[in-house]
Amino acid sequence: GYEGRQTGHGFRHIASTILNEHGFDENHIEAQLSHVKDGVAGVYNKAVYVKQRTTMMQWYADYLDQLAAGNVVHGPFEEVV
Repeated sequence: GYEGRQTGHGFRHIASTILNEHGFDENHIEAQLSHVKDGVAGVYNKAVYVKQRTTMMQWYADYLDQLAAGNVVHGPFEEVV
């Protein structure tokens, strides 16, 4: 239902922005988005910050649930064409 309006990368962009705005550690966000450091270690080590990322992503899931439940800011926004 998002064809022509949103992309997978767009959702990642939104998540990164929201998590940064709410003060989560940039290293945890980057690891969650699989932005890796150069070399083999960055490709294979998926456990880096796993406890912190779990807490962060539970917060994000709860945040999205609140939005879905109607905690949304409405305003006189114009559609961009």
